[in-house]
Amino acid sequence: MRPRLVVFDLDGTLVDSRLDLATAVNLTLRDLGRPALPVERIVTFIGNGVDRLLERALGGPERLDEARPRFARHYGLHLLDTTRPCPGIDDLVRRLGRSATVAVATNKPAPLARTIVAGLGWSDVIPFVVGGGDVARLKPASEMADVLLERSGVSRSEAVVVGDMDVDAQFARAAGLLCIGVSWGLAGCEPLQAAGVRWIVDSAAELEALLKKLPARSGD
Repeated sequence: MRPRLVVFDLDGTLVDSRLDLATAVNLTLRDLGRPALPVERIVTFIGNGVDRLLERALGGPERLDEARPRFARHYGLHLLDTTRPCPGIDDLVRRLGRSATVAVATNKPAPLARTIVAGLGWSDVIPFVVGGGDVARLKPASEMADVLLERSGVSRSEAVVVGDMDVDAQFARAAGLLCIGVSWGLAGCEPLQAAGVRWIVDSAAELEALLKKLPARSGD
């Protein structure tokens, strides 16, 4: 079964955005009179949306309303400073786009996600990007998948999710989709394994090979 719809997570799966996210977080902390945090620590906060990222960086929700607009401004200025495709991903996405619909489902605010996709030259090969603000609930809820299935006209049996975190696995399960995990992302293999992900790949080449031989599924 060659999937007709491949739904990618963004941060840690398609792109390495760690430094730009950390820069925006630390500039926000500076604005609020807080000390900067190590990049490695901020990375552990990523994956469940901006509010959770900022709450974790702040140590609680008390100043979230102050932090949110500051973060949006800083990240909007820096989101493409160092963010680049993960190794092998640019070529893979372009090849996939010739035979399947490639989409993004991310907990990042949708306008920022679309700016990254456009900035990396992917607008033509990734026609659908759904993110925070587009749906009522972020991943792991299934709403983003439902939107993408409707927009693409692809059945659930012909779609697959590719992600780097347990939230992606939970999202795929909630939507009734197959899930492939990638080991090069933000969390490593253990959370994916704990979430019951059947396939975990170590490279873009391995991912491409797996997408060509996934088991067929029946029904919708």
